Amino acid sequence: MADLPMFPLGSVLFPYLPLQLRVFEERYLVMLSRILVNEPAEFGVFLIERGQEVGGGEQRFPLGTVAQVTEFTDQAWPDD
Repeated sequence: MADLPMFPLGSVLFPYLPLQLRVFEERYLVMLSRILVNEPAEFGVFLIERGQEVGGGEQRFPLGTVAQVTEFTDQAWPDD
């Protein structure tokens, strides 16, 4: 079994379907910088059972999906 960095989400990532992510938390920017040097650039995605996506401390469901970065755009996001 592979040891992958984790990205918990409030939505499900289904196998073979794309999911656009807006990454802004420092811990996930660091995670991306580390996995983008590998081919394929992969990480685990788990659905959050309790808690929030932002800030940590969430409780995750026990099963997840391996995600692969297929496209990366480094751009500034407009303020919401």
